[in-house]
Amino acid sequence: MTTKKIRTKILIPILAAIGIGVGGVYALKMKNFLTEIAPLVTGYAAHTICTTTFIADRQPAQALTQDINKKQQRLTKTTVHEDFVTSTLDIGPIEFTNTALYRPGMGCSLLAFATEEQISIAKQASAALPTKANPALAWPENTPKIVGLDQVRLRAAVDLAFDETETDYEKRINTRALLVHYDGQLIAERYGDGFGKNTPLRGMSMTKSVTSAQVGILVQQGKIDIQQPANIRAWQNPGDPRSNVTVDDMLRMVSVFDYSEGYEDKPLSDVNRVLFVSPDMAAAASQFQLSGAPGEDWAYQTLNPVLLAKIIRDTIDNDEEYYRFAREQLFDKLGMYHSYLQADAAGTFAGGAFMYASARDWIRFGQLYLNDGKFNGEQILPLDWADYTNTASPASLKKRPYGAQFWLNAKGATQWMPSVPADAYAARGHNGQMTLIIPSKKLVIVRLGMTFDEDSWNPEPIVAEIIAALPSTK
Repeated sequence: MTTKKIRTKILIPILAAIGIGVGGVYALKMKNFLTEIAPLVTGYAAHTICTTTFIADRQPAQALTQDINKKQQRLTKTTVHEDFVTSTLDIGPIEFTNTALYRPGMGCSLLAFATEEQISIAKQASAALPTKANPALAWPENTPKIVGLDQVRLRAAVDLAFDETETDYEKRINTRALLVHYDGQLIAERYGDGFGKNTPLRGMSMTKSVTSAQVGILVQQGKIDIQQPANIRAWQNPGDPRSNVTVDDMLRMVSVFDYSEGYEDKPLSDVNRVLFVSPDMAAAASQFQLSGAPGEDWAYQTLNPVLLAKIIRDTIDNDEEYYRFAREQLFDKLGMYHSYLQADAAGTFAGGAFMYASARDWIRFGQLYLNDGKFNGEQILPLDWADYTNTASPASLKKRPYGAQFWLNAKGATQWMPSVPADAYAARGHNGQMTLIIPSKKLVIVRLGMTFDEDSWNPEPIVAEIIAALPSTK
């Protein structure tokens, strides 16, 4: 088969998936599509390989085959350099290269459309790295036996998360970690091959929940009033309805914009352009107009936490302090020593995606909320922040119950997991990431993985079995 035929065989399904015909205008449409898709495909590949190589300390070849789907692998050629990664799409008349630059503490930033000033910022900026571990926050070596815990049933539930029936990697569940923390003790912990307790793994949209926590810390410090309008510079023109959008609206995603969300199923979506094309994510996100009055509707839109990250930066108003903020005020206080945010080329941490953290770190993050914002004797979040976080907005109850950057199991038009207690809520991310908090059961469950087909991953029966294994409260 010729190279041209191979490329056509790869591209026709992609073009067809977004409704582009393959008749007489095929060549022109293919060229236009490739021109648009090239920055996205190369951006995703470069950023993913950069992060998994330099943060997760995995082999590039392993990351390429396990973290990027086969179509993207065929469309791109990715190369790892000393402190950056390049990814190139070269098909017919189109050749495009994207670069992801790594800096310790700042993660990987895409530079394809960055200005010289932004590239200079990206190369010079630095952020705080994990401090020396606090012995007071160390995981206990031995824990007392929990009376009434059904260990056999618990192990079977955990094993279910690793049970594979498919041989094709993209059809497998690919669970990389499952941890269960009950009543102050880690009662179950299992990892996939090649992963362990200190391996930083992708959190994807669980990053949104961490962004919400950072806002909560600034509220606790008296620096943000969430009921006040969000101070976004691009929204301040007289008569701009966006000037009335509050931080609360953005946290609960009831500020709905004319914006499209979707990853693989919508390759040319707005979220992909913001995350994988824009060197300044917040600047790109601030250009979208409202589709209705805040509070009247709800939609899951990543641009909200992207803008919240910029609000955090502007509130601190000192980049040296900003680059230490999450590390010093959240991660180190919780003992999250294997957690990493990642900044864009403009120097703002991505608020909607890209955080990497170990499964044990995500357990600690869940514990913070289970303990009403208190950890190791310190009130890190406001006393009512956990309640605020897991209270659904009326608008979301009409669709999918949602709180302040957390998914809820509350009963509404739909319910996420009907057989699980309704007070459960979670940080959730693409590819099946989950930090589930169930206050009524004193339970935090973390699942991390790389599930390409998310319809194949259903956490409900596993969570229900874990709960059934717990001591009876009767």
